[in-house]
Formats: sequence, structure tokens, C-alpha cells
Amino acid sequence: MLELRNTYYAALPAPIQKELKRSLVLKEFDAGDPLPIDTGGVLYLPITCVAVICIRANGYPGTFLRFSGHSSFIGIARVLNGSKVKFEAVTCCGGYTLVMPAKVLTQYLDDKKLSAEWNARYLSLFLEEVSVSVYCAQSHDSSQRVARLLLEAFDSLPGGSEVAMTHSKLADLVGVRRETVSLDLVKWARMGIISTKKGSIKIVQRDRLYEIACECYRHSSEARFSALELWKAIPWKVG
Repeated sequence: MLELRNTYYAALPAPIQKELKRSLVLKEFDAGDPLPIDTGGVLYLPITCVAVICIRANGYPGTFLRFSGHSSFIGIARVLNGSKVKFEAVTCCGGYTLVMPAKVLTQYLDDKKLSAEWNARYLSLFLEEVSVSVYCAQSHDSSQRVARLLLEAFDSLPGGSEVAMTHSKLADLVGVRRETVSLDLVKWARMGIISTKKGSIKIVQRDRLYEIACECYRHSSEARFSALELWKAIPWKVG
């Protein structure tokens, strides 16, 4: 029942779960490993692994969009719409992911019932997510953004886990120097908000870190909830 640890898989109708289970393969990914998703040929259902999803356009460096862990389904955007936006997924916290061919899932998708209204809701949710990321990068200081990213990364991991991410990786995602991130992390560790060891960070006082984070964390949490509800509303060919 390992697959039920993934929120999106667990939300599927039971008959679809049964059919898909035969095509699932468990794979382990280390930090830094890419998860190819732009071809649309493979889907990933993380169990303990967490990936960073970035968007790319016109050759510019990737812009952070979200973390994807056990409450995500990586690569599904390529199945549900024909967007020309390019996505990049790279493992930031190593662990296990279930993998399956995208064509296995698409055969159960009822395209005739996937209405224009549903597609409009999906596109609106995606554009809102992109807008929040752009606004956050331009409007909030690095401390607020580091706090937000730590909370979001922690949300993507199984309960009680540590965020296995270096200061350098956090700095890359926030777009600042490593030293800037390190100063914040050292200060928060002294305050008892987090605890750190080489290559990993554990949140000790979540409420205090939430107070530091910008309001974009709340928007991101709401977007994750809305995306799951939209997933549950997908018309599947059952029976």
C-alpha cells in the first residue's frame, strides 16, 4: 500500500487505483537527480522524495515555482493541458518516487467531459501560482523568502522529517548569496526556531518561522489545496 502515501494517488477512484498499480515502479532519486517531465512521457508520484519545480522561458534561468513531494503528482501538467511553458524538476531531498508511463493514466481520462470550464480553472490556478512566485521574488526580502521556502519544503516531506537541503541550494532558489542565507539560518538556530546540521535543517518552532515568512506561504498552501480539489473533480473513465 506504499502508493497510498501519495496524496494524489490516494484521491483517485478505487478502480483507477487498482488499474494503475500494475504500472507503478518504485525508484530512488538522490539530491541533484533530474526528473525528466517535458517530454510528457513519464509521471512521478513522490513518496519520500522532494523535487524542486522550476519554469523556464526563452533560455533564461529557471524560476522557482514549487516543491513537489508526497502531496504532488509531477508531470501531470503535460497531460492535462497543451501549455508551451517548459518545466524542470530536480530532486532536492533524496528519497523514493513511484514512476509510471503517462499514457497509462491518459487512457482513463475522459476528454469529452473535461470541459472548457475545468480547463479554465486549471489555467487560472497555474497563472496565479506563477504570479505569486514572481511577486514574492520582487517584493519580499530574502529572510521572508527563505522562511517561506523552508516551510513549503517541510510540508512536502513525511511528518517529522528534516529538510535535506544545503545553504547553497536555498540561496540558489531565493536568488541571493549563500552567506546571506547562512546568516539567517545561524540566527534562527540561536533563537531555537530551527536546528541545523551539515546538509539538513529541522524546523523546531513552526509558528515562529511562519511569523517570519511572507504571506506568499499562505497563498501557496491555498493553491495546493485548490489543485488537489481540482484533481478530485477530474472526470475519469471508471468501469
